[in-house]
Amino acid sequence: MVALSEQEARRDPGYDVATERFVSVLLSNGRRVTGSVRVYLPEGRDRLSDWARQADIFRYIETGETTLLVNIAHVIEVSEVRRP
Repeated sequence: MVALSEQEARRDPGYDVATERFVSVLLSNGRRVTGSVRVYLPEGRDRLSDWARQADIFRYIETGETTLLVNIAHVIEVSEVRRP
């Protein structure tokens, strides 16, 4: 996991129209990260489980303070949480 100094995720095409999901992610090192992810998939296939099965190795998780880049291979559990 790497913390990015810029709002890099916002540069992705379709960011503003992608479905936003608020999540809690448990990593293999025991750390839990809470933030939001964007699901860039067609309506009806924009669930959190669809996001977890995408082929991309690295995923953005946006927290209130920063944007994290996380290797999906180190994600143990992802669950949707209520928006803060």
